[in-house]
Amino acid sequence: MISDSALQRHSLQSALSSYGLELTLTCAPNTLEHQSQERISSVSCWIIDLENEELDIDALMVTIEATAVPVLFGLGLAPNKNDLSYISWERRLFGKLEDHFGNLMQVETKASLAVMSSGKMAPANLALTPTSRVTQESNSASESPRSTAKEIWVLAASLGGPAAVKEFLDELPENVSAGFLYAQHVDVHFSNVLLHVLGRHANLALREMSQHAQIRAGEVLVVPVDREVSFAATGLQLKNRPWRGPYGPSIDQLLENLFEYYGVHCHVIFFSGMGNDGSAAIPRMASAGCKIWTQRPDSCANGSMPQSVIDLDCSEKTGTPKELAHAFLALSKGIEN
Repeated sequence: MISDSALQRHSLQSALSSYGLELTLTCAPNTLEHQSQERISSVSCWIIDLENEELDIDALMVTIEATAVPVLFGLGLAPNKNDLSYISWERRLFGKLEDHFGNLMQVETKASLAVMSSGKMAPANLALTPTSRVTQESNSASESPRSTAKEIWVLAASLGGPAAVKEFLDELPENVSAGFLYAQHVDVHFSNVLLHVLGRHANLALREMSQHAQIRAGEVLVVPVDREVSFAATGLQLKNRPWRGPYGPSIDQLLENLFEYYGVHCHVIFFSGMGNDGSAAIPRMASAGCKIWTQRPDSCANGSMPQSVIDLDCSEKTGTPKELAHAFLALSKGIEN
């Protein structure tokens, strides 16, 4: 990555790191000639951002074009991280990279979920254990009907999210009055494994979303990867269309749909994850009085997702998953009293 602005180089480096991309080299235009040939030949893509239009870049481009790899221009000056426009700028950068390299976002795989579940590699066909609290319906014959939740909390996560969300849920008793929606970037083929892994040892009931179902107190609904969800008086609306954008579920779109119906009665906790999905919807929710919490980035497998919310100055509380669970219980107790 080459830029004549030290600040821009720093912003680009930060953005690339948030998506787990390796920066082979970064330098000013007049120092490229001092880089080793080994480093130059290892580059898979050049990002060129020059503020000074009078720079003579002929010699620079000869070196770059000799590598025969993609070259990206015209990203524009990076906004301040606490500016909402930074999110769009970062996504535009990532989108241009994906145009050349395909899907770059790392999501949870079946193997990583199996490791998380057992502490070692488990069989591919993970089975439910007797301690699982996974249900198909919210009021099956073996359970008492649960009341409709008045407060809805979204548990938003990407890479590293399942372990953090499980740690949070395992601290909660079954009689909480809120309902939860778990939005996790995961391959669509592994979403059922996600449900089973989180159900082990949990006190709350976990289930897949179904058409027109109500969000019940003390239940965790796993948001589908491949179908958009909206909300109405008649219950959940599972659309026959995919989520907007390249990844499912789209946390931005989920929060927009949820806020449109529930208003101030919906809240969100951002757990471990790459990128900044969800950040675009957060300022509006925060200004309305919704509670926005984040996992402490240094406790995450990847802290980019919660950090993007913190950078917008929208995180009311940050902590480890256990700390957030205890804060949630204290808040719930205060509301009930």
